[in-house]
Amino acid sequence: MRPFYRFEYKVVESLTLGVWHTRFTGREHVPQKGGVLAISNHVSYLDPTTVAWAMGRETQFLARSTLFKPPVMDKLLPMCNSHPVNRDAADVKGLRLILKMLKDGELVLMFPEGTRSTDGGLQTAETGAAMIACRAQVPILPCRIFGAFDAFPKGRKFPGYAPMRVKIGKPFQPPSGRRFTKEQYEALAAQMMEEIGKLE
Repeated sequence: MRPFYRFEYKVVESLTLGVWHTRFTGREHVPQKGGVLAISNHVSYLDPTTVAWAMGRETQFLARSTLFKPPVMDKLLPMCNSHPVNRDAADVKGLRLILKMLKDGELVLMFPEGTRSTDGGLQTAETGAAMIACRAQVPILPCRIFGAFDAFPKGRKFPGYAPMRVKIGKPFQPPSGRRFTKEQYEALAAQMMEEIGKLE
C-alpha cells in the first residue's frame, strides 16, 4: 500500500471496528496481484471504504465528478484513490482510466447498480461494470455488505450505529471474445447481481 493509503486504511479500520464493530469473511478469495474488478451492492456512503477495508488490498474507487468540485476535495479525493466519473454522459476518458488501472494491475471497486438502494435490497445492475469487465478481461470479485443501510441509509444526514459485515465471494471470469453485444453485457450484469445475491 502507498503511504497515504495505508494511513487512510488505518483510520477507516479504527472507525469500522470501533464504531460499527464490522466483521468480514472471504478475504482469502482476494487475488493479491494483477488487475481485479471488485463489485458490491450499494446501500450507503459507508460502502466504498468498508468494502475496501475488508479486502485488505489497496483499492481504486470511482466517484461522481461533482464530488470533486468543492475546494480541497479536488486534491483530497485523488489522494484517497478516488477518480472522477461523469455519470450524466458517456465518459470516454473515465472508461479509459478504469481500463488502464486494471491493465496496470490495480484492484478497482465498482457498484454495478450505479446508485444507492433506497430500501437496502438489491437492485438491477446497469451494464457499465459488465462492459468494463469484458473489455479488461480481469477476474470479477463479488462482495456484499450488510448493515450499512441501517447505519447510514440514503437520505440520512449523519451515520448511526448498526453492526456491519462484509462477505467476499470467489472471483469469476467474464466471457471472452473481441466483440460483445448489448445482450452479453446485460447478461453479465445480471450474473454480477446474482453472484452478489448468493453471498449471505
